This record gives sequence, C-alpha cells and structure tokens, in this order.
Amino acid sequence: MMGLLKQLRRRTPLGWLQLNHEKSRLLVALSGIAFADLLMFMQLGFQTALYDSNTRLHRSLQADIVLMSPQARNLPSLSTFSRRRLYQAMDIPGVKSAEPMYFNNTIWKNPQTHREAGVLVIGFNPDKPAFDLPDVNQQLQAIKMPDTVLFDRGARGDYQKAIAQIDQGKTLTTEIERRTITISGLFKVGASFGSDGNLITSDQNFLRLFLGDSPAVSV
Repeated sequence: MMGLLKQLRRRTPLGWLQLNHEKSRLLVALSGIAFADLLMFMQLGFQTALYDSNTRLHRSLQADIVLMSPQARNLPSLSTFSRRRLYQAMDIPGVKSAEPMYFNNTIWKNPQTHREAGVLVIGFNPDKPAFDLPDVNQQLQAIKMPDTVLFDRGARGDYQKAIAQIDQGKTLTTEIERRTITISGLFKVGASFGSDGNLITSDQNFLRLFLGDSPAVSV
C-alpha cells in the first residue's frame, strides 16, 4: 500500500506539462476565456441596468392595478384612453378609488445651461398620493401651485449647480412647451433608457402644459 502511494506521488503531471509546454499558447487561451467571461458579465450588467432603470417608477407606484392603453409600449411612449374606463373600474366591487395619472416625454430647457433636453413629465392628483416616495409626498402642497414642478436629482446631465440652489431653498424657472415653470423641490428616481430624468407635478399643471386645461383624456 505504501509503495502505491509513493508511485502516485511521483507520477508525472501530464496535464500541467501540456499546458506549460508552450506558454504563449497558454496565455492566448487564458486571455480568450477571460475576454469571453468579461463580455458575459457586461451583458448581465447591461440587462440589470436596463431593467432596474426602467422599473423604478413602477416599483414606487402606490397602486394594486394599473390600466393602460393597449397601444402603450413604455412610460415615455404611452397612449391615451377614455376617462370613462376609470368610472367603470370604480364600479367593480372591492375597488376603493381609480385615479388618472398622466405621462408625457417632452423637451425642456435645462435651468442651468438653458440647452434643450429630454424629460418625462408625470402628473397626478396631489390629494391622492401616487408614489411611495417620501421626498414627493412631503411636497404635495407645493405642486398644487400653478406651473410648479419637482425635479429628479438623479437626472442625467449637467444639473449640479441647479440642484445645489434648490437644496438651499431657492426656486428656479425654466420652460416647457413655451410655458414658464417653477422648480420648487427635488426627489430622486434617476434616468432611464427612455428619458434623461423626471418631473413630477399636479394633474392640473400637467393639463395646462400639454392639453390646454382639457381633462377629456386620461393616461
């Protein structure tokens, strides 16, 4: 038995010798495997980033059921549907309330650089909090003021000075749809693949910006 163990210890490491015979080929093979692993991890990272960034708003919604137009593709590309669908939903036993929420992907002027940039504007009834976002829910009275919005501090772009001023309690003005708006506060959601940032305001302010005060449609 002892003799067999000694033979096993002295046996030639063929596998290592084959790998070590041509070190350049070994390095090339290891580099190829490492590069393939790197690509897989990058793809997993892109997939996670895409999913997380595009579902942050969805996860913060305070709702059990959401009605959407069958033509809707994503939040920046929604379609309208008739408000009577909400009334029909309210007639269903067990439904406590049905409130409209408005989305529009539009262009605004960066309050810091005054350059145009894309932003997703969200409107809802401030008396019926729609998001589980403390920074938003603490400022519901502010967005009731005409043409007043909250700005996403996680937006992609050059907004550092503007955010610092708002943090100091100052308000900023800029333009959307050739209409002057006031930024009175901040919240954080972050940019997504569909928009560089978000603005939150009341449903009435949203209608004034995009629908000319007409509540005929709901998103």
